[in-house]
Amino acid sequence: MGRATEIGQREQLIALKEQGQTLADISQHLQMPFATVRNLSARYKQQGHLGVGYGNCGPKQPTSEALLHRVSLWLKRHHAGWGAPLIRLKLLARYGPDRTPSVRTLQRWFGQQHLTKPRQQPRQPSIGQAKAVHNIWQVDAKENLMLADGCPACYLTITDEHSGAGLEALVFPPQTDLPGSAG
Repeated sequence: MGRATEIGQREQLIALKEQGQTLADISQHLQMPFATVRNLSARYKQQGHLGVGYGNCGPKQPTSEALLHRVSLWLKRHHAGWGAPLIRLKLLARYGPDRTPSVRTLQRWFGQQHLTKPRQQPRQPSIGQAKAVHNIWQVDAKENLMLADGCPACYLTITDEHSGAGLEALVFPPQTDLPGSAG
């Protein structure tokens, strides 16, 4: 959509039209597109003024009915534990699918009226510090390692948090040629 034509150009257009010039001549003289000259001339002929049509400017009114807006806010205020999906189901049963707004629209309306609380993050349980040996173990994995011979490997270490002692260190894949191995 193009920008609005200045009021000075509109006045020149009407003055030239009243002098009897054709729309094509006015378009060339004012260096305006022919369609703009034609549309402005027709608007002046119909409405009798040069004003800008502000009907398409600014924010649009909600597409849903004001009644549904009020009803949904009333339901949320009286049933704070109900979410937008449940309220939408109630509205669907009463008003039908063609008039009922979407869940997201209801959520937006509730947010604009400050009827919803921000979602709380679940608290992670704090396990604290280890009080004795074998109370808490720390397990750590190292993956995608390359051995000196080019074979891929990974290992798992298990450490006691209280004493710091290494309890186990397993290598994957298990190597059978080491002393003490089962193979």
